[in-house]
Amino acid sequence: MEVSKNLTSLKDNVVEFCNSRDDILGFCGRISKNLRYKSMLPQKQPVQKLVNKISAPKFPKTKNILDCIIRANYELKWNTTYSENEVGPDFIKRYGWFDLIGPNGPFFINSTRIMIGFWGENLDYQMHWHEAEEAYVPLAGSALFWSERNGKKIASVGDIVIHKSNEKHWTKMTNGFLLALAIWKGTDLGVNPTISSRDGTKIYEVKEKRD
Repeated sequence: MEVSKNLTSLKDNVVEFCNSRDDILGFCGRISKNLRYKSMLPQKQPVQKLVNKISAPKFPKTKNILDCIIRANYELKWNTTYSENEVGPDFIKRYGWFDLIGPNGPFFINSTRIMIGFWGENLDYQMHWHEAEEAYVPLAGSALFWSERNGKKIASVGDIVIHKSNEKHWTKMTNGFLLALAIWKGTDLGVNPTISSRDGTKIYEVKEKRD
């Protein structure tokens, strides 16, 4: 199956955005636009309705990417990773992410994994950690980030938040929703996070569902 214009446009705009920023280049290096495409079946999640409500003109720095996400919304394989037992039913309904570039995405590259995620207003993305190093770059909205190394920081469009390998971190959507790039690098880019329960008393080993 040939790649659609919507997916190609989304990939090109994300690559152009990443390659235009010295901080992202410093994190993961330059990304080629000429990436092999692998057809993937779309996957629906409740969060798609919230994504469609984003007003792209409110975020002029990333409007092109936001327009592309909304146009390609129902061509994407949206995931949730966690279970209701781990994060609660409200979190599952108002959260989701999709792979765009990387070993598991529709556009293949080995060294870097680029995902895009959405978290609804007032969600608490409880403390978790993972092997891959991570850079969050908000595309719309903002959130309160905390990590062991950097403490608390409000990050909005234009900011970058970096987490080292296995560094504990959490995010709270205290200022409304957040839609962000999540860029991973490292030797193992497969999703295998560890997450604590909402009250901090339990630790869950989370495995990504494979096709």
